[in-house]
Order: sequence, then C-alpha cells, then structure tokens
Amino acid sequence: MDFIREVFSIPFGYLIGFFYELSDNYILSLLLMTLCVKLVLLPSSIKQQKGMVKTQRMQPKIKRIREKYAGNQQKMNEAMNELYAKEGYSSMTGGCSGLLIQFPIMMGVYFVNYKILSYVLNIKDAALEAIKVAARKLPEYQALVEAAKGNTKNAEYRIELLAIEHFEKLDLSGVPAEVVSKIDNFIDNFTLFGVDLSRTPSTDMGWDLLWLIPILTGVTSLMMGVYTWLRQKKTNPEMAKNPSMGCMSLMTPAMSIYFSFLFPASVGVYIILSSLFSFIQMLIMNKVFSPKKVLAKTMVEETINRRAREKIFKNVAETLNEDDNN
Repeated sequence: MDFIREVFSIPFGYLIGFFYELSDNYILSLLLMTLCVKLVLLPSSIKQQKGMVKTQRMQPKIKRIREKYAGNQQKMNEAMNELYAKEGYSSMTGGCSGLLIQFPIMMGVYFVNYKILSYVLNIKDAALEAIKVAARKLPEYQALVEAAKGNTKNAEYRIELLAIEHFEKLDLSGVPAEVVSKIDNFIDNFTLFGVDLSRTPSTDMGWDLLWLIPILTGVTSLMMGVYTWLRQKKTNPEMAKNPSMGCMSLMTPAMSIYFSFLFPASVGVYIILSSLFSFIQMLIMNKVFSPKKVLAKTMVEETINRRAREKIFKNVAETLNEDDNN
C-alpha cells in the first residue's frame, strides 16, 4: 500500500510543488495542476463525447434487437455483440477509459496532501527528520498511536500533516531557520477564506466553518450529476430511464461529501475545483461537439467513404471486364 501511495503521490506532488514555487500560493497551485490534468485528459473527453453520439445513433438498432429477441437473453446478447463489433463500439469508447485514467490522478492528489513537506515544499533529509521527531512528541500523534493500539503506521503516514497543523507547538531547534520560514510562509497561505486546509472536517466537532468544504463538494458534484443526467436524457433516453442513472446522480455527491470528511480540507478543495472544471468543460464540449453536429459530420464522412469504396469496386470491376474481353 505504501508503494502505491508513493507511486501516485510523487508526480502530482512535484507538479503542485512546481506551481507553488512559481505562485507561492497553494490554492493557485492546486488550480493550475487541476487545469493541467484536464488538458491532458481532453483527448479522452472528446473521444467520450463522440462515443455518446455513437451510442445515440445505435439506440434505434438496439431497441429493434430487444424487441426482436425479447425473452431470449442469449440471442439478444449475441445480436448486441454483433452490432457493437459492426459499429466499432466498446465500453471504453463509451467513457470507461476516462474513469480509469482519472482514478490514479484522484488517488495521487489525495495522498500528496499527507506529504506536503516532502513533495510540495521539497524538504528533505535531516531537516525533514528533525520535524518528524518533533511531531512525534505531539499529543495528537500519541492519540493516533493509542487509537491504533500501538501501531504507528497510520500516525507515521499523517505525521507531515500533523506537523503543519500544529507547527507552532513543535520544538524546531534542530531545523534550519530558512526551512522554518519556508513552512511558516506556506502555512500562512494554506487557508481558504480563513479555513485551515490542513484540518480534516469532522461531524464530532459540531458546526464548524470547515463544514463548508464538504457542503461545496456535494453541491458541485450534484450539479455535475444533474447536468449529466439531463444530457443523457437527450442523447440516450432509454439509459436515462434506468433507475441507476438517478441513483448515480445522488450517490456521487454523497460519496464526495463522505470522502471530504475522511481527508484534509485541501482534498475537498481539489474535488470542488475538479468538478467545476469538468462542468465548464462539459458545457463547452456540448457546444463545440454537440450531438447533432457530430452525428451530421459522421454521416457525411461515412457517405463519402462508402461512395469512395463503391467507386474503387466499380473501377476494379471495369478493369476485370476489360481484361476478360481482351
């Protein structure tokens, strides 16, 4: 598990660290990193949009197959597979590939928030170890160890975040002054509207301004879910009627809120930024690659290709006839 965390954390940690060196602002660094991720995933998103159009075009054929083989699941599956093969359609075309790509990105951003000193601030060796030694003396560290019945693994994983959250309590006599100054400057900027992003929201604390982060993650995720469902209703009415679509529109925001109470508030900020960027991207792509435009272009291209093939076959046939006559 530690290896997986490291693999996911390192690239995104250094990317956020690079932007932090340029901007000296963690939120701006997170925003720029999210924008970069969205740009890298743009080809996959365009492919997914076009895949939705292909799905829309296939709906009448799928409906006829279901009506023809109603009551015979095996024949229906065989006919569906033949249709998918003929149309060049797969679940990856439908958008699963985008989800598979986003998963390690999401995990990387989650994990890097526990390694801010190492990856974002690039603090290494003796200075980092001195900070960890000081953090191990914190009551909060001891509480984590006691909660785990003496197992220090979870406490050690959270130790950098604990050090940031309780930095003013640490004995930093063995840490170089420039490193202390660097961390102090980071902590001053590690807030959003006065909310300390190193803290983890908790229902045990009663109402707290920190709760705004989970609430906003739920609102932005719900906004994405509702828009996706409405778009699906237009492009694929049969799928939109599926109760699972409505459940997903509610489950995704619920899961976002749940995760926001498990991870530091900075993770919630990433979820909010990612959802907002995704929503804006969907609006733009639905305008630029609207189903009607893509479908019309696809039909024109297929007509041109079909006529080109017919012309080739006709030329070949004429050539063969001339050879036979000679």
